[in-house]
Amino acid sequence: MLDRLLPRLKLNPQKPVLWFHCASVGEFNTAKPILLELKKHFFILLTYFSPRAKVFLQKQKEFYDALHPLPLDLPFSIDRFLRQVQPIALLIMERELWYFLIKKTKTKKILLNAYAKGSMIERILSKEFDLIVCRTEEDKKKFESFGAKAIACGNLKFCVEREEKRVEIETLEGKTIVAGSFHTSELEFLKAFYKALSERFKNLNLIVVPRHPSKVDVFMKKLEDFKPCLKSSKKSDCRVMVVDTLGELFYLYKYGDLSLVGGSFAEGIGGHNILEPIYHRKFAIFGPYTQKIKDLEDFVLSKGLGFKVESVSEAVDLATRIINGEIVYPPQFDLRQYAKQIKDCYLSWILEILWENKRWAERPP
Repeated sequence: MLDRLLPRLKLNPQKPVLWFHCASVGEFNTAKPILLELKKHFFILLTYFSPRAKVFLQKQKEFYDALHPLPLDLPFSIDRFLRQVQPIALLIMERELWYFLIKKTKTKKILLNAYAKGSMIERILSKEFDLIVCRTEEDKKKFESFGAKAIACGNLKFCVEREEKRVEIETLEGKTIVAGSFHTSELEFLKAFYKALSERFKNLNLIVVPRHPSKVDVFMKKLEDFKPCLKSSKKSDCRVMVVDTLGELFYLYKYGDLSLVGGSFAEGIGGHNILEPIYHRKFAIFGPYTQKIKDLEDFVLSKGLGFKVESVSEAVDLATRIINGEIVYPPQFDLRQYAKQIKDCYLSWILEILWENKRWAERPP
């Protein structure tokens, strides 16, 4: 708490300082593609609000130059922080609308990946920003009605930043289902789905990626009727494979003919990232419990890139139609290109506002 009340920073930046604030791990992950590009040209001072974010962020140093908790929203704490940092701009993710933070910071201010709710504090503080980059045209119009300067670029959540990584897997001949980020509470759904679909397609492979690797033994036990094997065993004669290696789900989705995305087939979780299989042009099938990913769900359903199901039978019928080619992935839509357009839009507007400062000798490309 003391470092938030009385911040003490000793920076030795060789580039102009950008103060970039994310409340939590989720917002930081969303900001990664932007941070990675801005770090090439600026000294990135990253602040965070959630105490639980600290340990995670300390392992993400490739995205920033210095890390500090957000100062308390008190005039003297903010003033002290600003004197030590001397940023050329403050960039804030989504909805971190702290009164003194925004009022006391007199340099350029940009709100990113913004969405409008119409609260009083939002109406008051939105006019303080030099630019608000919004998710949708509707958000843009709302902020403009508050008297703010706004532009719509899209949702940064679509810009998943992934390192190039080669992940290989061998499957038996036949169709393949990838079930990603599954919880133990969803295993009954998965078992019933695979059993029913296997009756329609005799040579059917299932790649299961547990959400929590520590639960691999539970998955092996619950799926024992299907004679599963572990990915690390490198067996080549099993139809059901449980992945016990880390950090590979995104790359494994490309091996499926379609995907089930977990976290959505049992209550109390709220859904996981349904965009990942779509990056590989694979349909995503997910369940009814999606309260945490409603924005992604709306997008995926509107573009015909995935399907929400309410029951095992509905999922089996849908998977059957996809495997038989009755439902075809939209040939005109490429999520990677769509994400690139969003990222480029954000970066071009950010640099346009920052360049107005003319605080460095050469403008970044």
